[in-house]
Amino acid sequence: MYWADKSAADHYQEKDLSAEDARRVPGPGSRQARKDDWQVSRALLHHVRQSPGAEGVTSLSHSGGHAICARAPAGWAVGADLERMRARDEARLAEWICSQAEQEALLALEDTARRQHFYLLWTLKEAFIKAAGLAFPADMASVGLMPDACGGWRLRAPPGKWHARSWRLGKEWMASVVWSAPDAEVEGPPVGEPQWRAAADCALPRLAVAGDWPHSAS
Repeated sequence: MYWADKSAADHYQEKDLSAEDARRVPGPGSRQARKDDWQVSRALLHHVRQSPGAEGVTSLSHSGGHAICARAPAGWAVGADLERMRARDEARLAEWICSQAEQEALLALEDTARRQHFYLLWTLKEAFIKAAGLAFPADMASVGLMPDACGGWRLRAPPGKWHARSWRLGKEWMASVVWSAPDAEVEGPPVGEPQWRAAADCALPRLAVAGDWPHSAS
């Protein structure tokens, strides 16, 4: 897992873009916020691609001039999402993206706890959308969390064997990553813990695990 803040924009160069991204560069009339997100996220992606062991698959996400990038071995499915935990009408949005059980759990919380749990669900769902190639927003409510027999929560994932983890980064950010190894590797040695790194000149916020789901088969 890689993190970039607004300082990463100083390292952005269009010559480092992929051919696909070069066709998508925001134009002069684009909003500054979009330009900031673009420069920070693409500078981070270039940093990841230049890092040792860069072969594999990546998932990129940006929000509010900050970005994260998840990297996994070739052949894996991986998805990541980053969101700034700004005030929103969580109850109304939950009707759109959450199952009934998720909505009830969310409405039982108040204020900061509700906001943090909403963004945990949102980032987890978006990560699955990216990793499994699902439709946004149509499939948001079909993935996420579901109650288990012990009174906790387990992953409600697409078909396959999935792992997921969510973090609070500082006071403002929530991030989630989901991943699934090829079938031939599922029974192999345990996968190492996701490790966070900051891009050049960027400061990694304090991390706190908000949710951890080590294995789910569906």
